[in-house]
Amino acid sequence: MKKYPGLSKLCQFALLMCFLQSAQLIAGTDEFSEKVPAPAWTLNDLDGKPNSLASYKGKVVVLNFWGTFCTPCLKEVPAFVATQQQYADNGVVIVGAAMDKNDDAAVKAFAKKYFINYPVVIAPGTMIQDYGVVVAPATFIIDKNGFIVFKHIGALSRKDLAQQLVPLL
Repeated sequence: MKKYPGLSKLCQFALLMCFLQSAQLIAGTDEFSEKVPAPAWTLNDLDGKPNSLASYKGKVVVLNFWGTFCTPCLKEVPAFVATQQQYADNGVVIVGAAMDKNDDAAVKAFAKKYFINYPVVIAPGTMIQDYGVVVAPATFIIDKNGFIVFKHIGALSRKDLAQQLVPLL
């Protein structure tokens, strides 16, 4: 049997291209016609403070699944920082759910470097599964009563985020 040294690299490249193509196909937005209860979570944030969906009852929650490894996630951070600053007094809270496994230090460094002004938790695999997240970034908007009303896969602009938030205030 002959060995083909370049085949391994070619296969890796082909798999990467398939993954990127599938990520583009699933990118998009869902608005829910039926109310879907948001899965509960209780986790400590990066400062060790308890953070739970239940503690935000009566507020609009923007739950953003992201990773330090994710370029589109990096691009949308300024939109989330600005949105948190603009709408915090109107009952909106953004929660970043980092998908980095066992790398709290990298997440803390990222949050500090990009001036993240909202709570960040490390999302365990169960939380990621509960929300059906398969690719980052993924953003969910949860209304004041705890129901998911909007889901977006891919980077989200400040304008698009505001367009979804304003009617919920």
